[in-house]
Amino acid sequence: LLTFFLTLAITAIFLGIALYPVNFPQLIEALVNSDHRLMLLAAVFALLDYVLRTARWQRFLAPTKSIALARLFPVLVIGFALNNLLPGRPGEFARPYWLGRRENVSRMVGFGTIVIERVADGIVLILFLVIALLLFKPFGLEPPLLAEEITFGAVLIFGTAFFGLIFLLVREELALSILRRASQFLPIQIRSRIERMLGSFVIGLHSLRSPWDVAAILLLSLAIWCVEGTSYFLILTAFHALPQDSLRGLASVVMMALVNLGIMIPAAPGGLGPYEAAGVFALGTFQVNETLA
Repeated sequence: LLTFFLTLAITAIFLGIALYPVNFPQLIEALVNSDHRLMLLAAVFALLDYVLRTARWQRFLAPTKSIALARLFPVLVIGFALNNLLPGRPGEFARPYWLGRRENVSRMVGFGTIVIERVADGIVLILFLVIALLLFKPFGLEPPLLAEEITFGAVLIFGTAFFGLIFLLVREELALSILRRASQFLPIQIRSRIERMLGSFVIGLHSLRSPWDVAAILLLSLAIWCVEGTSYFLILTAFHALPQDSLRGLASVVMMALVNLGIMIPAAPGGLGPYEAAGVFALGTFQVNETLA
């Protein structure tokens, strides 16, 4: 209950930041005058994004079990749907649970694949954001200091997570030994359960042992974010947000990266609040007014 109220407070704060400068009559006018055909096309790209995410998840699960895309897709969509319907991103836990029920795969193995998925997303997003920030000067724009600080913080978080996963994968026995020493004062039943959970979690990381799987995961991750970036580009075009296609493309990447890093903050369903605030901030760096943003 406390977590629920905390997420509501976070949502209220960020929504207040995003909505305070908005002119609502102009907002309605912008919605009416937008190109709804491009919005529909953006929705098609959003659907393609989920298909590519399913293909990548299939690669993560390949060392454990080969599962058809048609069977994985509903499980993935359920997870993302719950993130959009409930606060606190519960879909990340529902997905391995439902995968275990549907495909008889250990829930900790499933959870391990989702952790890698999130780390891979974070690393690719940071890559896109760094490239975008480097392109600000050629466009005659000044890179926002806050965006650079967010990038630095994200590098620390995802870099630490990545090297932690690699350590677990490469030095599995050492990791288990450290865990045994740390948990030696716990009752033996709890200690054994924790060790089994860690062992299952590491199995979920085994896709990183194959160079071919790593290459496929990297390419699919790039494709996922290129497709999502295209949906952002289409929405900006639908609202006539920026005059040049090249500038709109740069803004799409910055907005996509900052929005997706922003919604990692636990908030109301669908990242309500941080999503809007991050989007308004991202477009504000391109002199797009808050109402249109």
